[in-house]
Amino acid sequence: MHIDVVDSECFRPMLEAEIQRYAQQRVDLLIVDDIADWAASRTENAKGNPPAMAVTESITGRWGIVLRRAIDAAWIESIVARIEVGANPDAREVLCTPETFLRHLVLHELAHLENGWGQEKENDCDAWAFEKMQSIPAFER
Repeated sequence: MHIDVVDSECFRPMLEAEIQRYAQQRVDLLIVDDIADWAASRTENAKGNPPAMAVTESITGRWGIVLRRAIDAAWIESIVARIEVGANPDAREVLCTPETFLRHLVLHELAHLENGWGQEKENDCDAWAFEKMQSIPAFER
């Protein structure tokens, strides 16, 4: 598998449509160069520098998904390998394009928000995202 995401911004309309389709409240999609830098500038508590992160604004309670602008092939490979072991042994076949990888990544983060799940529920978030990806026929996307 050798895919990378050069610029997540190119996929914004599709990702926002996915979020809107499944979110029970408004969710802002923020695309940034570096999540750790973004979090530090907002005094958010980011563990490491992930490719995406679900956030809840502390004052207003608004939900957001912060997505890294670029995600290289090695990072994508490590994420897909984790998913194969945990939630979906067919992940490599499904997440084989930048589009499908980003759809899953954003839906995974939405699962954290919608279900109130913490980091200990990564496999559950992956399963939730795959379930949502399968619920809409390709011709409707």
